[in-house]
Amino acid sequence: MQKPEKKPKVRPKIKDFWQVFYFIQIVTFLGFGGGNALMPIIRKYSVLKFKWLSEEEFDKLLIVANMLPGPSVLQALTYIASIRLGKINAIWFVLIAVLPHVLLAVLVFYLFQFLPPRYLFVVNLGVLSAIIATLILFGWRYLKMSHKELSIPLWVSLFCFTIVFALFIPAPYNIAAIVMVGLIVVVFIIEFVRQRKLKKQQKTEAENKDK
Repeated sequence: MQKPEKKPKVRPKIKDFWQVFYFIQIVTFLGFGGGNALMPIIRKYSVLKFKWLSEEEFDKLLIVANMLPGPSVLQALTYIASIRLGKINAIWFVLIAVLPHVLLAVLVFYLFQFLPPRYLFVVNLGVLSAIIATLILFGWRYLKMSHKELSIPLWVSLFCFTIVFALFIPAPYNIAAIVMVGLIVVVFIIEFVRQRKLKKQQKTEAENKDK
């Protein structure tokens, strides 16, 4: 039996490096906050503009990045870069590409020491407002998607559990991975029980027809 031929590795071109560099600069300089607050702009360029990922691939990336410990944005950028540049190239290239933003952040942090506190409060209010609005719009998209797939009682239960976990479990114990794993287990059990009932019902209907 012949082994399947391996696809030849395509070496990334200079254009690919520049595209990924541009992508990382857009995400790091135009996005506010961190974590899921940057995911909408990552989706806009990686899915809608450059077509590097499909919607389904991005959703899977979002889930995995939130389940893993560490900065989810850096994980997402590295994964997307690995698609265009390869795994090894993606690691060192992302580390280099985020340096401009890191240097700017250090400079801004230094300059803020010379500003009166009242100006910092104004800047903080503006940034937080932008982050909250971004997260609400991003969450609304997944809310509509989940409403089609999950029943209302199940959705409300999952939502309430997440709110309680986020508000009343102190750090560092409020790890997102715990919520994700817990929700996956709950959904799996519910679907398993539902499938068992459905098979039992179908079996009963088939036996009644035979009679």
